[in-house]
Amino acid sequence: MEQQFTRTTILKATHEDVWDSLTNPQKTKLYMFNCEAHSDWKIGSEIKWKGTFEGYESGEKGIILEFIQNQHLKYSSLDPNFGIEDIPKNYLHVSYSLKEVKGKTELTTKIENFNNDPERIGGIAKMWDEMVLPGIEKIHQ
Repeated sequence: MEQQFTRTTILKATHEDVWDSLTNPQKTKLYMFNCEAHSDWKIGSEIKWKGTFEGYESGEKGIILEFIQNQHLKYSSLDPNFGIEDIPKNYLHVSYSLKEVKGKTELTTKIENFNNDPERIGGIAKMWDEMVLPGIEKIHQ
């Protein structure tokens, strides 16, 4: 079973603007199920998602694993409200890499660590393909 999925899209924006949409709580809520990402964006620091979507209050949390301003972000992520045990091996790893391409930004998103759970990878891939990534694209039209 594939343990990751990767998506790449070209956005009509500078990499600084795309970076802002990935790290600015007021912008993350536009595509991440009405949730704001809060962190000081330092490696080893906590990231927490705050917000309510369709009556569900987010409890998602994680740790910043990698950070290069305006270029690369990787964090762990788990929402214990989904009934998944809160142990390190159950945390997803989400990464964003940005690259300038002819005045636009190539955004590569990778999500890893599904613990051989085909339902988990299928459900998360569907949410990202149908809601999260189109939401990011909409910000940069």
